[in-house]
Amino acid sequence: MSQKPSTRGTIFNLIAACARHLAGVVAGLFTIPLVARSMGADGLGAWAVLSTTGYLMALSDLGLSVSVQRTAARPDHAATRRMISLALLVVSVVCPILSVGAYGLMVWLPSSDQNVALQADVARAALPMLLAGLVGSLANPIRGFLIMRNDFPVLARGRAYASAVQVALTALGLWLSPTLLAPTLGVLASSFLEAFVMIRAARRHDPELSLRPAWPSDPAEVRDAFRQGSAALAINFGVAAAVRADVLILTSYVPLAAVGAYQVAARAVDQVAVFAKQVCAWLLHRLGTAEERSSAVRLGTAAMGGLVASGLLALWLDGSPLLVAWAGPVAAERLTSVTLAILGFAAVIQASQEASAASLTLSNDSAWRAAHPILIGHMFNVTVSLIGVRYFGAWAVAGGTACGNLLMAVLIWSRSRALMQWRLSQVFQTLAPILGAALVAGGAGWGLAPLSTVHPLASAAVCGVVTVLGTGTSLLLWWRRDVASASVLPRPVPAELPAAE
Repeated sequence: MSQKPSTRGTIFNLIAACARHLAGVVAGLFTIPLVARSMGADGLGAWAVLSTTGYLMALSDLGLSVSVQRTAARPDHAATRRMISLALLVVSVVCPILSVGAYGLMVWLPSSDQNVALQADVARAALPMLLAGLVGSLANPIRGFLIMRNDFPVLARGRAYASAVQVALTALGLWLSPTLLAPTLGVLASSFLEAFVMIRAARRHDPELSLRPAWPSDPAEVRDAFRQGSAALAINFGVAAAVRADVLILTSYVPLAAVGAYQVAARAVDQVAVFAKQVCAWLLHRLGTAEERSSAVRLGTAAMGGLVASGLLALWLDGSPLLVAWAGPVAAERLTSVTLAILGFAAVIQASQEASAASLTLSNDSAWRAAHPILIGHMFNVTVSLIGVRYFGAWAVAGGTACGNLLMAVLIWSRSRALMQWRLSQVFQTLAPILGAALVAGGAGWGLAPLSTVHPLASAAVCGVVTVLGTGTSLLLWWRRDVASASVLPRPVPAELPAAE
């Protein structure tokens, strides 16, 4: 029987979870400039397509990794083993089928028709990327099992080792021969290493754990597993279609150099947004509790929205030298700047409803209550992108993300407001700290802009100062409303006792 983790252990696991994310971020942050400087903007655009289609392989578990987590939480060791075997079987069947379609997407680059050598390079690099996707998909159920066993330190170490190997092999390969085969082999090696570390850890937790794909004998158990995983699959599919499909849509209408510029802006925005999610991870246990739900949503919205708004405003106003030092001249193009502004606005909208969406998911029996708005928003995103890319190129694809996130936020807040029994004015009051952060960060970023042009380190310092000022403003506004106002409320006056005769 597992013991309840101590407060110290919980904090250590949270730090390890953030470290695991940071290790993955480092690999991506190093790979993009290595490819951009060795192969130029066209090569970076082709790499964006390869990495995007490789990511799609993660959908091949059909959401069953969530079923593994739910079963492991009970905990039922025998049932958990069966769920892992079922997930491995599904991945073994579905992933090769997806790989055929993914290979076609990788080698079909209309925007590179004039570059025969680049097309041949992509065709060679596609195979190891697809194999890396298969290895990663097979490791997903094991990762879910380790998460439910609170083994975040092992996950962090595995990701750190894998990231180090990926960056080292990518740098060495590009130095020897500047082709896309170098970064894809780095991804493949890192996938094998991370999977090996996770499998060893899982076997320590459960020596009887079998990695043999198998179909459970109980049909009801199988139906329940797919039912539990369906909402997760729908959300993951929607995210993949909206976020990852942007690159595939762009390759059909714009040059690969423009795809590379879009990828630089998207990657920068994504890292700020994902970091904000890590900061608020400790609120999850409160978002599912009816007594603390409202206060947790207000705090999470202020913290996440304020951090994303101020961080991305700082990056847009003062971060150009920093981005150029990171990704090269492609980061200085006007397309990158405009895309960064539009995608940054979309990320702020997303952050404004993140805590509300988590509360909606954790407070209902069915995850579909939150999945429906997310799917609708992502599908609207794809629709706007497909229609607008013919006329406005990359700007329309970025605008589709903003439109989809706005629709998603409206739908999620509508359902969350009903759940928490809030008035519309309370929703606006919850969102107000984000506006305060944007005003302060915008003013500070505009005023400090001349200092940011001196050196990339000065740009980084200015971005840090602006982000802290904006986030601090957001948290201060939240504190004044939720904490300070609560402390000055008049206490109830006790009933007056009858006077003694």
